[in-house]
Amino acid sequence: MTGEEYKAAIKATGMSQGEFAEAMGVHRSTIGERFKAEVVEPYWVYALAGLIAVRASLQIISFVGKADK
Repeated sequence: MTGEEYKAAIKATGMSQGEFAEAMGVHRSTIGERFKAEVVEPYWVYALAGLIAVRASLQIISFVGKADK
């Protein structure tokens, strides 16, 4: 994944660069460096995928909880 693709993927989650950095426990500039990379290290791609999965799971739990009422 290129840095530009990574940047677009984070934006598609609705998070800002700063919000994603906070979720990852790093400085915003660390994420900004990934945006400039020709190839983003797999660690960062997997971290984003995991965060997306957690957010989706929480939404599903919320939807199901409302349906059960």
